[in-house]
Parts: sequence; C-alpha cells; structure tokens
Amino acid sequence: MRSDHDIITHEEMIELTGYQYPSKQCDALTRSGIFFIKRPDGYPRTTWGHFNNPLNKRFQAPISEEPDFGAM
Repeated sequence: MRSDHDIITHEEMIELTGYQYPSKQCDALTRSGIFFIKRPDGYPRTTWGHFNNPLNKRFQAPISEEPDFGAM
C-alpha cells in the first residue's frame, strides 16, 4: 500500500494524467486542483496525498440539510 507521502513516479504520472508531455501533465493537474511542484526539467511532482485529497475539495463548506429560513 502506498503512503500519502510517497511521490508519484514518472510512469504513474503518465498513467494518471493521460499525457506524456510535462506541460500537458501540469495542465491536467491544475484543472483537477491538485497541488504540484514543477521541476527544473518541466515535469510535475506531487505526492499521493495531494492526488487523493486535492486542494479544491479540502475546504468546501458542509452542505446544510436545513433550509435557510433567515434568507426569506
């Protein structure tokens, strides 16, 4: 089993994003809200923790089950 701290390998990044070119991989990660670091050679690097728990999903407000009666 992979740890959240393990870095995604180059081969795994190709499989996950569907792209071989580093610029396309970065675009795919950005669209998905996944934090990454761009290496000097242009390839993105991130961990499984960032991939499994993207930034855009972390801080969403909980959905209220009750209507907002104060808005009426």
